[in-house]
Amino acid sequence: RPSVLGLSIDENVLPSLSALQSRLGLSELELKKVVLRLPAVLSLSTEANVLPSLAALQSRLQLSEAELKKVVLRRPTALGYSIEANLLPKIDWLQHETNLSDDELRHKLVSQSVMLGYSLRDRLQPRAALCDELGASRSLLWSYHGKSPPAFREACEKAARRSAAV
Repeated sequence: RPSVLGLSIDENVLPSLSALQSRLGLSELELKKVVLRLPAVLSLSTEANVLPSLAALQSRLQLSEAELKKVVLRRPTALGYSIEANLLPKIDWLQHETNLSDDELRHKLVSQSVMLGYSLRDRLQPRAALCDELGASRSLLWSYHGKSPPAFREACEKAARRSAAV
């Protein structure tokens, strides 16, 4: 068989995909979705990258197997993020800065896994600062995460006017 990215299909790629599929209980279609959204998963080391990432994510968020699977299916690119330099600091920041319990954080990240993909420095922290500046709740980070910067500002301004009127 030909190689993919310099890797042997039989010795590297298929065993890695099989391990990922088995670990998460993925169907063939679900595995295909993960590969199409994160082609680099074909070259990631299962033992050194993928399985430790899954374990760290599951442990930090206290995810059930079903919840872990949902997170990966909604945000496969999370498998390629550095746990120590990206995911864990971002998760900790989100919890602390939006004042969430462990259960609330788990629920929000399972349902809004896209938050794992946002840059802490370039998106989340500036939006939190904007909420503070305008006197709006940082919970808007969750409610309006997909809004463009001007639309997010507008949502913060409206929220701040509503809370000032109360």
